[in-house]
Amino acid sequence: MDKSPHILIADDYHQMRLAVQHVLSEMQLHNVHVATHGAEARQMLETVPVSLIIADWNMPGMNGYDLLCWCRNDPHYKDIPFILLTAESGRESLKQAIDAGVSDYLVKPFTAATLRSRVLRQLAPQSQMRQRAVMPTTPASAEVPVLGLDVPLDTRTLRATVLVVDDVPTNIEVMAGVLKQDYAIKVATNGPKALEVARGAQPPDIILLDVMMPDMDGYEVCRQLKADRRTRDIPVIFLTAKDQTDDMVDGFALGAVDYVVKPAQPEVMRARINTHLRLNQALHELRRQNQVLADNARLRDDIERITHHDLRNPIAAVAQTAELMQLDAELQPQQRERLQLMEGAANHALDLINLSLTLYKIEQGDYQAETRATDLGKLLETVIEEIRLQFAWKPVDIQSECPVPQQALAEAALLRSVFANLLKNAVEASPDDGLVKVAVLRVAGECVVQVVNRGAVPLAIRPRFFDKYATHGKADGTGLGTYSARLLTEAQGGRLEMDCNDTLDETRLTLFLPAA
Repeated sequence: MDKSPHILIADDYHQMRLAVQHVLSEMQLHNVHVATHGAEARQMLETVPVSLIIADWNMPGMNGYDLLCWCRNDPHYKDIPFILLTAESGRESLKQAIDAGVSDYLVKPFTAATLRSRVLRQLAPQSQMRQRAVMPTTPASAEVPVLGLDVPLDTRTLRATVLVVDDVPTNIEVMAGVLKQDYAIKVATNGPKALEVARGAQPPDIILLDVMMPDMDGYEVCRQLKADRRTRDIPVIFLTAKDQTDDMVDGFALGAVDYVVKPAQPEVMRARINTHLRLNQALHELRRQNQVLADNARLRDDIERITHHDLRNPIAAVAQTAELMQLDAELQPQQRERLQLMEGAANHALDLINLSLTLYKIEQGDYQAETRATDLGKLLETVIEEIRLQFAWKPVDIQSECPVPQQALAEAALLRSVFANLLKNAVEASPDDGLVKVAVLRVAGECVVQVVNRGAVPLAIRPRFFDKYATHGKADGTGLGTYSARLLTEAQGGRLEMDCNDTLDETRLTLFLPAA
């Protein structure tokens, strides 16, 4: 019997669920449960003893953040480690997740090695958990957790350093007395000394800065800190009297992260410091992740371009060889049929490579379409027949209407791909025994192609329907069909629009192209 911990994955994107499952399987973690949205994950939590939750932030209905908040507010699930996956790397979304009690936060795309290390952090061996349980306890505020590491740091060996800046020695003594058990304390009684300490060999992790000081006030100190590359990332919390609260807008504009009204309550002060230390450490980790992702993206683009170039020649050779072999008069019918299939498959692979290279050039802004007069009706009929064959297993009818031949300025190869993507999307979204209607007409100097199918696009996906990797409800969906259709249309000087009729439960995609 597999005694590995139970892990719950909640993500509406099928490929992401498979990728995470694959990493867990390599780690010999096989008790994996999957959900496509937060509500489904909640139901699983009520029946399975889950030890770790890995959830995507953006999901239809109850998203990952909502699931996190629900878990942290339920006494039965509040202590379950929770890893949030997201495409957002902004400070606000990160702070929102930390405030909600996230255990770890991964920006997509991430590497398998990164996911493995984060999962291992959250699934620490029980022996380590017991060992920590018998360690001397420290106040909760003494914990300086690093994002992805819920274990309290041993304050005897590693403590965050707080620089307290105030021109009144008594205030420094009070503040140091409140914080010295939990943090290493440095002090400065004026602005120049504060700058000297911050720029030293061992800069502080956070600065508590009095606003009202003679000669150089807190605002000027903060301005110089944020202007210096060495100190600009150190969080600054202003200390202020109540009647100075309105001036804090200026402090925030200078780059301060928070303010505390004097006299500060010890619990409030420790909570503010702890929150901003966690946030700052997390931001450093995100910057590192983003740099790695940027390097990987550049490498991926180079590899993709080289691979596409290198693949074309051998695949073209396969197609040509299959074509030449068919000239042999002694071939049996079955052999000739198989060679035709081989040739067709190779040519299809070449088309995909060429299309992929075209999309890449369009994304880079390096593509110039060669448009000419193209008969829309004839091209549509060809694509419709191909789609009918491709979806012969699905009882969906396709009806086209082109009362008058229409010539559009387009690049036939690109437009063929656009039509194929739009019709494929319509057929897939249609219910069985449904009808896809295609109409071609001319409106105010433009050629218009409308594709209408039963089944309105879900509300959650409508705002990003044409975005890259946006998909919904398709187990094998890549989220590239409508994205590439939009890109290819715009490259030909056209535009693509989507609207839904919820009353009739219909979706209509409208393609506009310049008339020839």
